Amino acid sequence: MEVARYDAWYASPLGAACLQLELAVLRRAAGILAGKIVLDVGCGTGRFLLALGAEAVRAVGVDRDTAMLELARHHTPGSATDRYTWLAGNAAALPLADGCSDVVFESTVLCFCADPGAVIREMVRVCRPGGTVLLGELNPYSPWQWWRRLKAAFGVGAFQGALWHRPRDLLRGLAASGCEAEWVGRGIFSPPINIENVWRWRSTTEWLGGRFWPWAGAYYVIGGTKGRSVSAFARKST
Repeated sequence: MEVARYDAWYASPLGAACLQLELAVLRRAAGILAGKIVLDVGCGTGRFLLALGAEAVRAVGVDRDTAMLELARHHTPGSATDRYTWLAGNAAALPLADGCSDVVFESTVLCFCADPGAVIREMVRVCRPGGTVLLGELNPYSPWQWWRRLKAAFGVGAFQGALWHRPRDLLRGLAASGCEAEWVGRGIFSPPINIENVWRWRSTTEWLGGRFWPWAGAYYVIGGTKGRSVSAFARKST
């Protein structure tokens, strides 16, 4: 993926709206971040971590793409450079010590991983006992993903070759890795069209969607507290 084009999407009206809605779900799931160490696995150009790590005592982003990391450093405010660290590394073999972070999250990374379980296990490894692990992914049942699948079939778009993980599979994966896993939120209920008047009403659409058609949210977050090896969900599934 061309880095500048990828990053520019977040500056577009549609991209900016999606970013804010996804961040809102992650913020609710993460809780209070003041005084904590936050890790973003597959941080890309840093837009998620720069928003979520604003109150953290330290924020660390890891990505295998050095061009993405360079842009993340460029986006980092000069007053915050001492709190942000951008590292080159593989999500399935993080260059970090066990239990070094209070909150570990990823956003739309697992859909591009052939072995999401390996990434989840690494995220849990670097999270401290009692800390939080968050998986932010794209809902395979949403109209957004139907549209993306159609475009990918014609060789168009950034999601060619993407793997659409079912929420229950990620719940099981997080539970099996040593977390008490649960659903923590959904977002983006507006249709996948870039029309300003539609997105102007997104607060209303989000409220209605969360109550009347939750299955259609394009983005979901699975959360886990590190400590238990088997979650209630996993016990019910056996």
